Parts: sequence; C-alpha cells; structure tokens
Amino acid sequence: MTFVVWIAFSAMGIAIVYRIGLRIERWSPALGIVYLVLFAPAAMVGSWMAAHRIVGADQATCEEMDPSADRLSGMSPSEFRSRCIATMDNSGWIAFRKL
Repeated sequence: MTFVVWIAFSAMGIAIVYRIGLRIERWSPALGIVYLVLFAPAAMVGSWMAAHRIVGADQATCEEMDPSADRLSGMSPSEFRSRCIATMDNSGWIAFRKL
C-alpha cells in the first residue's frame, strides 16, 4: 500500500517540480537545470517520507510468538525477542517483591 501511495505522491511532486522548472528555465536556462537536478530527487524522497507517514508501517508486537520478517522493521528475530524481553512490563513482579 505504501508503494502505491508513494507512486501517486511522486507523480504529483515530479509534475509540480517540472512545471516550476519550465517557468524558471524560460527566465534562466542554467538555473532551470540546477533547479530540476536538485528538486526532482527531493520530490521523490519527500513523497516517500509522506507516504510512509500517512500509511504507516505494520510492526510486530511482543505478544506475537513468531512474527513475519517484513513486520520486524529490519531487525533479526533474535534481536526482536531480546528487545521485547528488555522492555517487558515488570510492575507485577516489582509489586510482588515489595510484599
């Protein structure tokens, strides 16, 4: 889903950058080329960031026993398990120890 939104946003961004670049190129051809070279990749990166922010990433939770690799956000399964263990809520254990 993120890819589809990114394609739509990048098409709109490139179209806007191109139209503005044509107007700048009428005034100064050298400045128009510099504008297109700088802002076309920026439109692609910005559209990817916007798509990721809007759609969001489906991440695994610590309650899952064996999450799929695409939901681990680049972590290895062992790193995911160690992070879950490190961030567990131990409030029940702490309350039991105080008794």
